[in-house]
Amino acid sequence: MKNLSIVDKKIRIQGHGIRITPELKTRIAEEGYYPIALTWLSDDVTGPFSFTGYGETSPFELHHVDGGYAVFENGEFFTEATFYKKPRFFDRQHTAKGLQRAPDNTVFIDEGMSGVITPCGTALNREDSDLFKVTKGKFPYVTVACYNGLVIWPAWGCLYTKNHTQCKFCCIPGEYNEHKLLHTDTDYWHNLGETFAAAVEEIGPEIGQVSLTVDSGTLPGRDKGARVYVQVLDTIKQRLGYLPDLLYRRAVIEPPLEFEWLQRLADAGFTDIQMDADVYDAAERRHVMPNAKGHRSIDDYIRAFRKAKEIFPGEVATQLIAGIQSDENLLKGVEHFASEGVPTLVTPFLPFGHGRAWRATGEVDVPTPERMKRIYGRCAEILTKYNVPAPQFRGGVSSLAETMGRRMRRVRALTNELDLQRDLVAAV
Repeated sequence: MKNLSIVDKKIRIQGHGIRITPELKTRIAEEGYYPIALTWLSDDVTGPFSFTGYGETSPFELHHVDGGYAVFENGEFFTEATFYKKPRFFDRQHTAKGLQRAPDNTVFIDEGMSGVITPCGTALNREDSDLFKVTKGKFPYVTVACYNGLVIWPAWGCLYTKNHTQCKFCCIPGEYNEHKLLHTDTDYWHNLGETFAAAVEEIGPEIGQVSLTVDSGTLPGRDKGARVYVQVLDTIKQRLGYLPDLLYRRAVIEPPLEFEWLQRLADAGFTDIQMDADVYDAAERRHVMPNAKGHRSIDDYIRAFRKAKEIFPGEVATQLIAGIQSDENLLKGVEHFASEGVPTLVTPFLPFGHGRAWRATGEVDVPTPERMKRIYGRCAEILTKYNVPAPQFRGGVSSLAETMGRRMRRVRALTNELDLQRDLVAAV
């Protein structure tokens, strides 16, 4: 166990999460850390962190030791850990107008995810409060995700949830409601621009080491939400007078039905695009995604990838999820996409949102570390075979990029002063 690499340690943790006591969580916040951010297991590896969710029975627990933090497994030291500092712009939050229910009935996901998310959404009923932490329904305009990523969610609702045909693994909790569509509030856009400007000012000269990802559930319309994504970048340009030269500006979106929307996304300033197939085999797609996305063929995705590679200057990528399809079919998908020059972000199934209910049926579960390590190894071999780099995008619970040696350190502007001082002492 002591000989595990830091990447192996992350893979071991990713299926369990890390337990934390309420008292320790309070301490983390008081010290100026970002207490719902993904854990940094090293100076350049992020790991999944869970205060509730799939970590309730985890063997991993966070302790405060020697003036810092460490993860223990079954009571024995496992690895050091720390967090992003809490950025000032995180306090700029959106509250949906016109909620018919009391604001303390809204859902707050307190989980370690690829994007640190605090969505505004209404719980199904009061009995659901044991599944979700109850807050006043605030949603940061701009969140901090793993690897210095800024994330904007113009919607936390999905057309398929609205139609009761949601993907079985979907991380979006509860039922669809209009107040999850943040872009429908008139003041959202002005405040989004102000918040992003505050983020650029706070990060300062290191902004070039930071990425921007725009993501949401599938939105109504043949553009699949591209129209709203374009408005996000237009809002930033109007506020700043320019688009910052970021590590990348990525749209994560279902392929629009008309590919002219791909061109519009690129014209708006997106450098990268990620169109997640999620499941490769046709029969498995229809079973796992009982909606229009599940009935879209992989050939349709390939056509979208080919068109996108003609348009976008950066990376065209996709995602496949392990644990909800056969490993054989997943690897076939990785190879098919790699043959087109498209890297696949391979992510383990985790029981968030609708995925929690699916796991309760016993049909699926979080893949074991041993299984994920085998999959990562084979995926790395496939991408190397086709000379396709590891995905640039960082899914917080995926270790494929790290398995292939792609690592990145936090920018100082997002690092707590306590950690900066600790690093200074260690250097001496």
